Amino acid sequence: MSSLSTLAKDLEKKSKEQQHSTEQMLKTAFSAHEKSVSAALNSSVQTINAAIEDHNSRLNESLRGHRETMESALQSNCNRVLRMTGRTWLTISLVTLLLTATCAAILWWQGNLIRDNLAEMTLQRDTLQKLNAQTWGVTFQEDINGRFLVLPEGTNIDTDRNWTVGSGSTQKNAIRLIRERN
Repeated sequence: MSSLSTLAKDLEKKSKEQQHSTEQMLKTAFSAHEKSVSAALNSSVQTINAAIEDHNSRLNESLRGHRETMESALQSNCNRVLRMTGRTWLTISLVTLLLTATCAAILWWQGNLIRDNLAEMTLQRDTLQKLNAQTWGVTFQEDINGRFLVLPEGTNIDTDRNWTVGSGSTQKNAIRLIRERN
């Protein structure tokens, strides 16, 4: 049994040596593989960064051109809006001025018309007062019962006899009015 124990110890020792040598070989292989993967990754990073830089520079150029185009379009649009606003305000001002002038002319014409009508009414009122003074306020009225001579308040008819005015063929029947005294 001692040989078996020695054999087991030898086998264990060889196994440990083999394990150690395998570990060393794997470490070396993994280290080499790690370096090559790291180099490949670094190369990929540089390639990607270069592509990103190239893309960013092209994008910046494109954006710069787009920005200039937009600024030009905005400036042009701003100028159009200013012209349109100016025209609108000019139109509003001219229409307001025209409406004001038209209203002033209409008011002047109506004022003259009213003044002329007031003068005519005053003349007619004066004429009516003169006629009323001459006729003592006697008026004529017609309705379904016939034609009537209407006397003013405070006036009565003299019915003592039949009166006539005029002479000869122009003589006409008349009614004598008497003013009543209060």
